[in-house]
Amino acid sequence: MKNPKALSGGVVFARRNVLETMRSPASWAFGLALPIGIFIIMQIIVNSIGERAAANVPMFGVDRFTGGAVIFGAAFLSLFCAMLISSDRAQSFLSRLYASPLTSVDYIVGYMLGVLPIAAAQSVTIFVAALCFGLTPTVNILPALLFAVLFSVMFVSIGMIFGSTLSAKGAPPVCSAVVQVAALLSGMWFDLDMIGGGFAVFCRVFPFAHVYDIIRYALTGDWANVWLPFVIAFAYTVALTAVAVVVFEKRAKKG
Repeated sequence: MKNPKALSGGVVFARRNVLETMRSPASWAFGLALPIGIFIIMQIIVNSIGERAAANVPMFGVDRFTGGAVIFGAAFLSLFCAMLISSDRAQSFLSRLYASPLTSVDYIVGYMLGVLPIAAAQSVTIFVAALCFGLTPTVNILPALLFAVLFSVMFVSIGMIFGSTLSAKGAPPVCSAVVQVAALLSGMWFDLDMIGGGFAVFCRVFPFAHVYDIIRYALTGDWANVWLPFVIAFAYTVALTAVAVVVFEKRAKKG
């Protein structure tokens, strides 16, 4: 069992990271405004072209594009987290902090809790916008929202891996590429079921399409189809978090 002092220290460290993210309102605005802006623009376009034309692009319908917008927003968490950690390393903050009784897991939790408020704000904002554009208000929204926040941990872990291994200048462009890859491979911009073939199989090797499927199936109450992508996405989340812990422990001490 962990020392209560270490646990309280981990909470204090998480509070410090929350304050660090709040010191950059541009990051909050960018992380919130861009995903919601894309969502609103696409819904306006779909509504303007009429129901018959919109039927040809089902992935842009409010019940499906909500999941894509959530993934797009969550992918920015990797960027925020990578910037925070790489900056701490550049300033030798972590090297000094390692003199404390905190463990690597405490640091991981502290960084995650420092970024997850952005994830929660993103998801809530997108779902509220979806309701404004015709998403049916059902009890299915709550589990879909919980899934969105849960799997944002995966993107935080990705950011921690890159933040622990790359410099403060190298981490942002790499994580910016992660944002684009996540959007491309998730099925946000095209229907993977419609495309089929090797490309669809390739996309589903990665976790992003599975998170997209989880949210869209949850919103429609199709629970029979939720569980397989949930197991795959959850396995990815656990594995990436474990990798983040190991990489962070090895690299953070080096500053």
